[in-house]
Amino acid sequence: MGNRFLLVDADSVGQAALQHVAASLEGENVVVATAEAARARLRAEAFDICIVDMNLPDGGAQVLGTAQACQPWTPVVAMAGQGTVAEVVAAFRAGASEFLPRPCHHDLAVAIVGRVLQERASSTLGKKTSGACLLGEHPAMRVVLERIGQAADSGASVLVRGDEGTGKEVIARLIHACGARRAGPFVTVRPGSSPRIAAEPEPFGSTDAEPVGNILASLDGTLFLDDIAALSSEAQLVLLRGMKEWGSLSLSSGRNLRIVAATTQNMEQVARDGQFLAELYYRLNVIPIEIPPLRERPEDIPILVDHFRRAANARRGRNVPPFSPEVLVRMGACPWPENVRQLGIAVDRLVAAAKDRAVTINDLPASLRTDVSKLGPSLVDLPPNGLDLRLLLAQLESRLIEQALQRTGGNKNRAAELLGMNRTTLVEKLRRRSVA
Repeated sequence: MGNRFLLVDADSVGQAALQHVAASLEGENVVVATAEAARARLRAEAFDICIVDMNLPDGGAQVLGTAQACQPWTPVVAMAGQGTVAEVVAAFRAGASEFLPRPCHHDLAVAIVGRVLQERASSTLGKKTSGACLLGEHPAMRVVLERIGQAADSGASVLVRGDEGTGKEVIARLIHACGARRAGPFVTVRPGSSPRIAAEPEPFGSTDAEPVGNILASLDGTLFLDDIAALSSEAQLVLLRGMKEWGSLSLSSGRNLRIVAATTQNMEQVARDGQFLAELYYRLNVIPIEIPPLRERPEDIPILVDHFRRAANARRGRNVPPFSPEVLVRMGACPWPENVRQLGIAVDRLVAAAKDRAVTINDLPASLRTDVSKLGPSLVDLPPNGLDLRLLLAQLESRLIEQALQRTGGNKNRAAELLGMNRTTLVEKLRRRSVA
């Protein structure tokens, strides 16, 4: 049996477009034109997904609240209305799982809705970064939202830099959704996993190779290049040549392409080191957007925790109350190396374990239960003659890793849990120690 779609749109053209999306995903659909009718159907029937226009005359946001209260919970994809950044952020604050621009390219809608359905089926919805990366009141996040608005209003290339788990692709999709190209395709190319992009000799004159098709399919849309530092030197030359040629292509065909690139690295330094073409870097970096890591905005952690708590409650049918100030302080002290993604997973686990009671300090992982101020003065007092802080921290890290591995009999999963880090992070630290 196919998935059941609740499609909520007051516009007949929009309804037809959403029905086409549901048909492409082999789903059964119910179409309503008002928020009141949608809420009534949600209370009376079970749906696998709801797609709602946030600008319904009687308030699309109310539908999200009703959907979250359903058992089982119904994930909501919010149509972004006029496509402003503020609208999309408001939808995520209200509990939306994803967003779609309006009007929306059919293939983009199928991809996004299909991903939400897949994540719902595998019980991973809400554990990924998704739009939660946009939530927060830190001044740096306000700058990010302002830059997104500026980028959406222009056709300039954008370079998004941020650590893993900060939501770079979400930013790229938001730029697309809020811009003039929202009705066009959004195509993602990951150079690190697409070696043919470097091997194709005529990528802008041929449509045979997949990367070529991706690029040409993005005309009148957005091309998202993830991890651009992974581009080979040949691929960099190919991309640079293509960017130079797109000007005349745009004029002759009446179509154009916007590039949003993403990286975890300082590309200016990479270019200075000769590992990336400086001219290509400057062409991509017309509008730079820097996403701050979670460790630099701890005051946003309570906002994010509450967002993830509400989502986990709805998804798991729990009723865990807001976390206590003591728990939030401990969570705020964690560096969260995997950023918003890691925080979301941690909150989901806490809600799953607590069921309907309050989360306590004892529920936190061992690494978060530790209060540094109570570890004794010998660990935190500065010696009379000073010290080399970086060396001390490196030695302390090495010592604690060794102790964690000894205590767990070499089990890296359990050792990583004791140290409050992702297993892949621990493995990478061990690899670096063996190389040094």
